[in-house]
Amino acid sequence: MNEVKFWIAVGLGSGLSPKAPGTTGTLGVLPLLVLMWDASVFAWTTGLVILCALSIWSIPEAGRRLGEPDHGQIVIDEWAGMWLAAFGLNTLTELTVWMGLLIGFIGFRIFDIAKPWAVSWCERKIPGAWGVLMDDLAAGGYVLILALVFGMLSAHSG
Repeated sequence: MNEVKFWIAVGLGSGLSPKAPGTTGTLGVLPLLVLMWDASVFAWTTGLVILCALSIWSIPEAGRRLGEPDHGQIVIDEWAGMWLAAFGLNTLTELTVWMGLLIGFIGFRIFDIAKPWAVSWCERKIPGAWGVLMDDLAAGGYVLILALVFGMLSAHSG
């Protein structure tokens, strides 16, 4: 079971890159997001809940094995954050799947790396697997907020 937890936490291997594992890990969820793009809000929400549950379940084992609770190769949290970003772009804008995922990927990575207030606060103040997960959900949340603003502006101008 510990092996399963480890492989889930490293994004089925997508986070095992020696260079930029967070970026390669985020790329690892994109095929699933392409398949999800036209799914219902219920399916998107269920997927996010599952990714969050898998994160909380798997991150401690991977952190133990890798010697650091928030090791860069742990990317299931990036999957959850990117999922939230893609969900926002999908439901709040009229972007195509490819443009939505491109913008979502770039936006998510910028917020995940730059760590503005909510992202950095979650990383510093929330302990354990919850903190590892929540900073990426906050980064995805920033993209979701931008999607909401963009969607409102687009609707207003059209």
